Amino acid sequence: MARSRNVTPGPCIAAVDKDGRALPCGEMPHRSPLLLDGRALLDADRLLSAKLADRRASFELSFRAAPPHTGFLVVSGLESSLELFGRPLIDPAAVAAAQSLVGFSDALAQRLAHLVPAIDLDAVPDGTLAFPGAPIATVEGPFLEASLLASLLRAAARRATAIATRTARLHLAAAGDPVIDGSSAHAAGAEASMRVARAAYVGGASATTNVIAAMALGVPFRASPGLVLGPTGPSLETTVVDGWGALDTDDLADLGAGDDEEAMLLEAKRRGRRAGGWIARGLDDAEARALPMRCELVALEQGGAWGVPPADLGDEAAPRPGRKMVVRYTDNAGRLVADVVHLMAERMRSPQDLGATTLTPLSRPRVRQGRALERPEAPSLGRDRSIAARATLPEAVTYLRAPASYRVEESAAVTAQREAAARARAHMPFRKG
Repeated sequence: MARSRNVTPGPCIAAVDKDGRALPCGEMPHRSPLLLDGRALLDADRLLSAKLADRRASFELSFRAAPPHTGFLVVSGLESSLELFGRPLIDPAAVAAAQSLVGFSDALAQRLAHLVPAIDLDAVPDGTLAFPGAPIATVEGPFLEASLLASLLRAAARRATAIATRTARLHLAAAGDPVIDGSSAHAAGAEASMRVARAAYVGGASATTNVIAAMALGVPFRASPGLVLGPTGPSLETTVVDGWGALDTDDLADLGAGDDEEAMLLEAKRRGRRAGGWIARGLDDAEARALPMRCELVALEQGGAWGVPPADLGDEAAPRPGRKMVVRYTDNAGRLVADVVHLMAERMRSPQDLGATTLTPLSRPRVRQGRALERPEAPSLGRDRSIAARATLPEAVTYLRAPASYRVEESAAVTAQREAAARARAHMPFRKG
């Protein structure tokens, strides 16, 4: 059985930099993102002890399910993750402190201190519409490094996609009125605020109240004063939407943090209200828990070639082995018909089989041997992509209540491999740890 690690440190376990100066504790996660997830570090330590760390492995990221009443997801978070490959992922000065806290081996500490993550990443760009069961990213490389990077990317994509999807739904509910990100300016920390602002803009926000994000990301800025000065002060542009009073089309309407913004906006629109902008202040409260993700080990090097991982390797209860790609099929009007998950090496289904006319693979190469092949896209491109793609969905899939399901299928080869893996697991003796 695997033992858990339970340590209660003092106020802070400080590291030192290369010159022997104390490294402020708050800077350690920022400078060492691969040290954030202790469970992933313990898994990496087990890979070393099992002599699997250098076997080439392939991990796929996908969503298990969508939140209730959600017919589509807007991918975000992967684009900004490309910035990770332009800077060190671990500050060597922090490794000793992390080892003391987590309790991993000297061998892992040595590897982390000299880490060069020679991994490959294929991913869909931000703003791509995604659906449960279809991979959005593939991470390949040495087993140890690939598992750490896949864990990091899963966390980033899960949170950002939840925010982008929530914003997209508000954009639909607003029926042409601007939705303004009023959330990111109040996020805990500048880096977190940038992630929220980017995801909100990709989802369809028209502007932000976050000055730093507006300058750094090229997001339009829009805000109005919120201080009430009494009858002698100037009139305010912001109206708090609680009594459903009349709104001017030039007013900014504050939906109110902590409220059900979508329901409030839908009710306002039902009553014929218009606004110059609806300020959404609860976007960063989007329920990432309602957006579960898979991070699956789908292939492992065997004798210099890709092979199916052993049935007892990995932590997914129902693994779907095989390196895969998602192909999107559209009709002659450019409307989405279906997504099909194929194995990399198999022939893609003909569009005519699905009542479509064209097909397009969704992922593209983004990183090779640890080097980004391109700069991260501007969030405006993701926004344009997500809004344009929503217009090509069947209308019923965009309903905000009881939407229809979009068609996602597995190829026959994917189904056969998944069923073979299920049979192999069914015959495994039960074991814990």
